[in-house]
Amino acid sequence: KKAPHESAVETAKRLCRDMVAMDDCGIVWDFMDIDTIEEETQSPSYPSIRTVYRKELVMGRVTTSDASLLQRFGLGGAKDGSFVIKDSQNYTRTYSWLSASDCQARGLKLRFPAESGDFSALVSAPIGLEEEEVKRFMEESHIDLSQWGNGTYKSVAEFSEELIKGEAALLRQPDGKLLRVVDIVVVKLLSDEGKLLVEAEEIFKGHKESRKRLPAVKRRSDEHQFLAARRLLKSFLRLSDCSVIIDPDDVRIIEQKQESTSYFGLPTLYRKRYMSARLLNTDSKP
Repeated sequence: KKAPHESAVETAKRLCRDMVAMDDCGIVWDFMDIDTIEEETQSPSYPSIRTVYRKELVMGRVTTSDASLLQRFGLGGAKDGSFVIKDSQNYTRTYSWLSASDCQARGLKLRFPAESGDFSALVSAPIGLEEEEVKRFMEESHIDLSQWGNGTYKSVAEFSEELIKGEAALLRQPDGKLLRVVDIVVVKLLSDEGKLLVEAEEIFKGHKESRKRLPAVKRRSDEHQFLAARRLLKSFLRLSDCSVIIDPDDVRIIEQKQESTSYFGLPTLYRKRYMSARLLNTDSKP
């Protein structure tokens, strides 16, 4: 299983090390050609629980020419092309090398159809409020909406979409006032040269703003913090998922309460999760 902080190639390398013991075979991974698919099936571990499996297919190629290694793993003249491995969890498994046609004959998928979008088609979306419901709720809570949708302030429709996506939540405070809660993932991304990636400016609705801040994204209620970071890297920064390594042991959480810069008159609690990451060069190895 892929850990939340891992890229697909990091997981593939861990699999080869811990389950197949082929980490010394000089495997070269193609992280620019990864297929992804979601499948809903019955869980063999938890019967009767609806389970959605998100699978990523990573292609790798064995490059070693060491005859003893090839022989050990059923290559280089081995009779049946099979080998047996007892992994780190004490499972004993037999692996076989098959041609593409043999894989197809056995129903093994070698390619997945292309997917698009950040949202799962199989997992239910968070439940929020429609625009009219939001407007009525805000007015009943004495929130001034006169500035919403003007200048740099976002509209009621945009706030409704934010709630539906699970990017924010509304809480009623002890004094009866509303509080918007936003969970933000902030990534401290360093290059191999030790340079830090900073967002210099932002243009929204024709308004240019100087930012000078670290890249960040709102964490949805259905997301793990590391998955939100991966979405930021892929969808907003346009970086390959496998070109960045996230440190799972360096995460700090800070809470700040202040007036929202997006929604006039709405106090907001920002729960910021700072995490460190490293940008790899093309020839770098995790």
